[in-house]
Amino acid sequence: MIKLKRLVDLSIVADVLQSPARYADTRNGFAVDRAKLRADVETVSVSLNEKVRKYGNEKYAS
Repeated sequence: MIKLKRLVDLSIVADVLQSPARYADTRNGFAVDRAKLRADVETVSVSLNEKVRKYGNEKYAS
């Protein structure tokens, strides 16, 4: 019966409709995502290359 009470209690609807959530700006969203993705790819590849240079032949050194 508690679940039904929560379903019937719609007093919060007016508050939600009067103060909608603020969302991030969606203009140029794909361009922003693409730029962030390219930066992440560059960061990962730089880090990976550094690790390969540092630890790449360590197994075979001895």
